Amino acid sequence: MNIKLILVLLVAVNSLSLAAETMYVDDKIQVWSRTGPSNQYKVRFKLLPGAKLEVIQKNEETGFAEVKDTAGRVSWIDSKLLSNQPTSHQLLADAKRQIEKLKRDNADKVSTLERRLNELEPLEKINQDLQSKLAKIETELEQSRQKGQVYESGFKSEAFFAGAVVVLGGMLFGWLLTKLGGGKRNSGWN
Repeated sequence: MNIKLILVLLVAVNSLSLAAETMYVDDKIQVWSRTGPSNQYKVRFKLLPGAKLEVIQKNEETGFAEVKDTAGRVSWIDSKLLSNQPTSHQLLADAKRQIEKLKRDNADKVSTLERRLNELEPLEKINQDLQSKLAKIETELEQSRQKGQVYESGFKSEAFFAGAVVVLGGMLFGWLLTKLGGGKRNSGWN
């Protein structure tokens, strides 16, 4: 029974190491991959520094890992030459892609803003025309107010003068009537 348990545990441990893990080729060197899990096997192809790899399995005895590159090619490589962190080559490539994306996004935004500015140019001309007309109307309104004040003050002085002339004329007329009538009049009350 113990042998079966040990076999089950070995299969479980081995299957855990089969889980795909992303690793990167060390960015200091170029690496030759091999057809098997040691340097005794034939060279397969060259992996560039920073190459992204998927680990298929690890051979703990030799220290080699079976990997698959982004082109789907499967080979073996010494695990000491792998890093679980993206290398400077990978980070630089990612940064360059991000910069290019930001440049495209920026160019799109600039294009959109330029198009909107072109759409606003006629509105700016209309706005300037309306501002000019408004200034002209406000000037005319102020001139009309000033004329109204002049006419109002002229009317008041003319009305006052006309009233004074009527009063004086009435007094003069009354005085003349008394002088021309000569005598006393007979009122019906006496």
